[in-house]
Amino acid sequence: MLDLIIRNGTIVDGTGKDCYAGDIGIVGKKIKVIGLLADAVARKEIDAVGKYVTPGFIEPHSHADLGVLMTPSMESYLMQGVTTVVGGNCGHAMAPMNDEIYRSAIVDFPVIFKAEPKYFELATLMVSREKAKKAIKELYDIDLDWHTFDEYIAKCNENGMDCNIAPLAGYSAIRSAVMGMDSMRSATDNEANKLEQSVRDCMLAGAYGLSTGLDPQYLPGLFATDEETVRMLRVVREYNGIFTSHTFNQRMDGTGSRMDGYRVMIEQAKAADIRANVSHVHVFGMSSGDDGGLAAAKETLLYFEEAVASGLDLSYDIIPSPYSVDYTVPYFAFFLRPFLLMSGSREKLAENFSVPDFRLMVHKVIEGGMYPILDETQPMNYLGLLTMLRHSEAGFVGSTLTKIASLRKQSALDVMMDLFTMDPDMEANISMSNFGEAIDLLSRQPMAMVCADGLCCTKDTNFTANSEMPLLPNAMTLSFIPRYILSYGEPRFEDTIRRISGFVAERFGIAKRGTIKEGNFADIVVLDRKKLYSYDRDEQFLQYPDGFDHVIVNGTPVIEKKVHLKTSPGKMLRKSHV
Repeated sequence: MLDLIIRNGTIVDGTGKDCYAGDIGIVGKKIKVIGLLADAVARKEIDAVGKYVTPGFIEPHSHADLGVLMTPSMESYLMQGVTTVVGGNCGHAMAPMNDEIYRSAIVDFPVIFKAEPKYFELATLMVSREKAKKAIKELYDIDLDWHTFDEYIAKCNENGMDCNIAPLAGYSAIRSAVMGMDSMRSATDNEANKLEQSVRDCMLAGAYGLSTGLDPQYLPGLFATDEETVRMLRVVREYNGIFTSHTFNQRMDGTGSRMDGYRVMIEQAKAADIRANVSHVHVFGMSSGDDGGLAAAKETLLYFEEAVASGLDLSYDIIPSPYSVDYTVPYFAFFLRPFLLMSGSREKLAENFSVPDFRLMVHKVIEGGMYPILDETQPMNYLGLLTMLRHSEAGFVGSTLTKIASLRKQSALDVMMDLFTMDPDMEANISMSNFGEAIDLLSRQPMAMVCADGLCCTKDTNFTANSEMPLLPNAMTLSFIPRYILSYGEPRFEDTIRRISGFVAERFGIAKRGTIKEGNFADIVVLDRKKLYSYDRDEQFLQYPDGFDHVIVNGTPVIEKKVHLKTSPGKMLRKSHV
């Protein structure tokens, strides 16, 4: 007696081989038999006639491990057929963790504000562990009772989840745990020894590799010297792990470029002789137009190809859309967080911006350095980065606030307050729509894997838990898989499926997943290709895609016809080093 049979489907096994007709029999968590099973009997059957049966898809760049205790459903992934995600990217991780510091889940605003209330920081990465422990218990009824990487894996598996996570060890987390708050510097010899042991402990506990994050806000990993990083990577190589990195867009002192960031990572990988994956490659900031974007993409690819020709085992991941930034920010008010919290609502803040001494206070705060993201003298200020997407006065749409300020011969800060007073529901965000050709080119390369760079969430998640300044998932968090299949797929459907399943499993060493094979874990998708649709370009884009009829994780159905069954069969996986 089988537990589940998937009958009458066209099997695309994730290896790139030709598809074939067949049935799949499942016992427990694994695929027991593949063939024509007309006489077999099972407790449950799925009729896949006219549909494709594929491996569950694998997301190579996720931060799901940071919030899986709070949102274990992982619905945004499962609804598009993703059954395993690689977590622990960009140096971020929830373990190891010492008794001093809690490293936040990046956008865990409710916990951070409850633990250490601050108006003038959009996101705080490190707060008091004791204060965070109390906040997490009050908000989520979760005990912050782990320290080691091993303990965190066990905690997540005890709590339960619906999708699998293959965790990387995050080097910023390791540095924070070993060096504490005094980690914004080079490590001493004694600390380097402890860091090496911590990396080894993570690998022995089942980490799939080591990630770093080198942009200025990614503390404290960017303070590691090349020598320190290479030393840690050599430990990872002993366990056949992979090296991934969020390379810097520019250094902490404002110098350097994205290409310099790639060079630093690749030279580290070469020195350690370790296979590597560059995180979320893009060309934002490398040019101002589509022609320049395409040239930047070609320059990037040429450098990567030269690295491969020199002997480096290299791949990269990319979000497969020029319209996708990290999150959906429906209202510009999100970027005015401290002033909104003071005022209480968008409407009241608009009224306050009309009051002269309130405006003067805003100027004093910005000019005093308390909130640099609105300081137009700073190179990465949002007034110059954000494009107006919605305003009651249509003439402002499509321009940055600095451009509008130049035309009106005002400061960008005053223009922002004027425009907000006129329309407190105005919207602005970073726009990458000029880079369509660049994203097309980068998404179609043999060394590329597509990703969402997402978190644990549903389509309705508001990461701030504040309706006046909501922060929502982006379109790719819900739809990067159908977006890739429909827009960037290979000429052969079999090769398309391999790129989002078997190829990712190969790169990260995720055993017995990513392909349909007897003895493998039964992570399976039943896909109606005729109905496949992504809403990422629709006006109402925060919708789950169509066409993913059944999603099975570890032999257990989790999604049926866009209904989440809440069966919790997922696992925090451990890499075998035997």
